[in-house]
Amino acid sequence: MHALRRHKLRLLLNTRFGGDRSKFLEKSGLSKGRLTQLLDPAEPFGDIAARNLETRLDLGAGYFDTMDARTLQFALAFESLPEPVRAQWERLVTMLSEPPKPT
Repeated sequence: MHALRRHKLRLLLNTRFGGDRSKFLEKSGLSKGRLTQLLDPAEPFGDIAARNLETRLDLGAGYFDTMDARTLQFALAFESLPEPVRAQWERLVTMLSEPPKPT
């Protein structure tokens, strides 16, 4: 469940907030340290944190816990990758989710 919540949090950061952590922090009321903790695979992302974020960000109840089976499988596989590989994929996803720069 923790991996799914982290995956949904990353997805939310990149889609709704365009990867801008400062905007996310302002809306959510979280500190930088707490966000880092929630994204850390070695740390828990518990029920209370998930419910509080859903409320603060005007998300549906259970947002962090619902996902189709394929995406859940992807999130769990992603969490099992070595850290350097995960970091490379995260950089790629961030690049792909950024709005195109004017040429």
